[in-house]
Amino acid sequence: MPHGITEVIAQMVRESDRPAKALARELGKPYSTFMRELSGNDKGAKFGVEQLLPLMQACDSVLPLRYLAARMGCRVAALENAAPGRATLHEELLDSYDAMTRYHRAIRDEEPLERVAELRERVIGQVQEDFLAYRRKKTGEES
Repeated sequence: MPHGITEVIAQMVRESDRPAKALARELGKPYSTFMRELSGNDKGAKFGVEQLLPLMQACDSVLPLRYLAARMGCRVAALENAAPGRATLHEELLDSYDAMTRYHRAIRDEEPLERVAELRERVIGQVQEDFLAYRRKKTGEES
C-alpha cells in the first residue's frame, strides 16, 4: 500500500495506458527529471502540485484524488450524470454483478486501499446506471 502521495502518483503513472516517456513529454519535462520527481528516494527532486491535475488528466486517473479524499474521510464522486450504458436492464444488472465481483475479489486479495476505493466507485456508478435503466423501463422513457 502506498505510504504517501508521491507513491500514489508513481503508481498512477505505472498503471497508465500511456508510457512514462509520453507523460513526461506532455508535461514538458525531460523523462529523467520526471522519473526523479516520482521517486520517493530522491530528496532533491519533488513533483510540483501544479502538475498533478495535468498528469491525472494525461493518465485518465483520479487515483491521487481518491487517496487524498480518503485521508480526509471523504470519497470522490463524478459530477457527470450517469446514463445506462446497456440496451436492457438485464445487461445493466450483469455489469453490476461483474463490478461487485471485482470489488469483492480486490478486498479478498487485499489489494491496495486506493484500488479497492476505485472499484467501489465503479460499483456505485454501476448501481446508479441500474436504477436509471430500471426507471426507464418502468416509466417507458426512451433511451
